[in-house]
Amino acid sequence: MPELADAFGTTPHRRRLLRNLISYRSLLAEGGYVGGVQFIDGSFVENIEMVAGRNPTDIDVFSILNVPSKYRDNPSLWPSTGLSFWQGEVIDRDRNKQRFDLDTYAVIFEDLHARPALLIRDIIYWYSLFSHQRGTFAWKGFVGLVLDPASDQAALSALGSA
Repeated sequence: MPELADAFGTTPHRRRLLRNLISYRSLLAEGGYVGGVQFIDGSFVENIEMVAGRNPTDIDVFSILNVPSKYRDNPSLWPSTGLSFWQGEVIDRDRNKQRFDLDTYAVIFEDLHARPALLIRDIIYWYSLFSHQRGTFAWKGFVGLVLDPASDQAALSALGSA
């Protein structure tokens, strides 16, 4: 995360988006989602200011998350607390767009472990979407980040407040 902040936090607007990404990652940690990887994409990882003369509107985030240990240890908790947190906090795209300026998508890794074809399908889909520009279909890159609260705090300190 500090490297991402250093490379892409080049304007006040971009730094705000990065602070929002860290807030989302903190929300995940509060819900017990401390293991996983996220792929960062969209105009945020391009030089959209120079290419299109505008700021990036959001950050696209695709998360592959490990099931929180509390639900692995006691699966009966999932229907009462886990599912509502997952649906209302983790994958609610409209809510996450409004409060974080993030376009969020996520899958739970262990949930698909028994059916690896579904995980592979999702990875192939997101790779194909994230590896090309929307308008031109030109190849481009995306960024992979491991969930790491200590790294997030270091980046947050480097980004500073507003």
